[in-house]
Amino acid sequence: MTLKFNPFNPHGKTIIHHRNLPHWQQDGATYFVTFRLADSIPRHLAAQWNHERRQWLAARGLADGMDPEARAQAYRTIDKKQRRNFERQNARRLFMELDQCRGTCLLKEIKARDILSESMKFHDGERYHSGDFVIMPNHVHWIVQPMDSHRLEKILQSIKRFSSTRFTKEKIHPGRLWQSESHDRIIRDRAELDRIRKYIGNNPHRAHLPPSHYLHESADWLNES
Repeated sequence: MTLKFNPFNPHGKTIIHHRNLPHWQQDGATYFVTFRLADSIPRHLAAQWNHERRQWLAARGLADGMDPEARAQAYRTIDKKQRRNFERQNARRLFMELDQCRGTCLLKEIKARDILSESMKFHDGERYHSGDFVIMPNHVHWIVQPMDSHRLEKILQSIKRFSSTRFTKEKIHPGRLWQSESHDRIIRDRAELDRIRKYIGNNPHRAHLPPSHYLHESADWLNES
């Protein structure tokens, strides 16, 4: 199946919500998503990052406990360049740390990767369109397009729940498997899509992984005239 890229629409309705990270939502958009195993980032480092993010946001009027709509509106008023730098710095340090392959790295095992890949493709074409992805030893990078009214966070929750159940049933890993919050970004334009696809394809090489420790698949994207 050939996929049609749907970039961020600056004039379209956009919803922003926050947990530790800002999450932008727009119907029909194409997302770059990263989700990871629960033990992939050391706890002290994750706590430090969360503290730094809260401080940065509080300095700009976004305190914990704010009304969600007011918080989203306040986030929009932050200088666009500052906001982008904040988001890029958070993504960069996350990706660099993930490539250190810390934790149990269960996904380096073929059986575990196959279960996760099956989980990611289970509703492909029904609830979302699955694009390029790479399953690394402790995290996943994925380009995905939710369909109709299906929400990205619900899609990811379903995949995590399904794969966790299978991991437990197959005696691969009982108990908590995934970090609950994922990193996501609406892809802005075709140039960014091409950069992200290249990043996904090159990720195993940058992390110095042997072919037996990852799974990479590419999608067919419609060429734009």
